[in-house]
Amino acid sequence: MYDVHVMFNDTPGELARFGQLLGRNGVGLEGGGVFGTEAHFLVDEGEKARIVLLEAGFRVQAVRKPLIGKLKQERPGELGEIAAALATQGVSILTQYSDHANHLILLTDNDKLAAEIIKPWAPHAKDELTS
Repeated sequence: MYDVHVMFNDTPGELARFGQLLGRNGVGLEGGGVFGTEAHFLVDEGEKARIVLLEAGFRVQAVRKPLIGKLKQERPGELGEIAAALATQGVSILTQYSDHANHLILLTDNDKLAAEIIKPWAPHAKDELTS
């Protein structure tokens, strides 16, 4: 899985144009969201998404592999625990969202260290997303 970070124009229909373009080109969205004019979406084919979006004039900031965790929905406070564990080790969370299967998607300023820290929250094999 890949996180595609895109800057949208501040005009009506930009998300529609984005979603329709990717859909026409066989790129499915597995999670993400829009925050003002900044968007992060999870896709299987990161490089294909980058090419399609750039050719259509979108401003692609980055395409990168995110960290993927799994929160137990019945146990409140896990996001806070993960954030605190990362902060204690000096890791900043840059972006956080969920995918369609309720996996925690993280981009940090130190993904290598963060991957070690969040191991207790790794998805189980049956839940794991393939990259």
